[in-house]
Amino acid sequence: MEQCESLLSKVVGMVREDQRTVLRRRIEEAVIEEAGGEGPCGPKAYRFLKDLDIFINMPGPDFIYSRGIAESLRVGEDIFELAYVIKRAMQ
Repeated sequence: MEQCESLLSKVVGMVREDQRTVLRRRIEEAVIEEAGGEGPCGPKAYRFLKDLDIFINMPGPDFIYSRGIAESLRVGEDIFELAYVIKRAMQ
């Protein structure tokens, strides 16, 4: 549980302060949806947060390229949409 909270706090801490509450709620909802019945900090939830962290730290061109090949990755398009929102909130 501590690993998930630490990673979630890291991601949320990267965005503008006025966006943090809304984005934290949105990320938590996405994590719960991704984890299914596993719980909010099971292996799937933690992997989702790790992937999200990777995507929001990618430079723009790399992010766009990886979004284009989403179907061949283990993640869905929804993580890219969330990562894009977070990247915009970081500016």
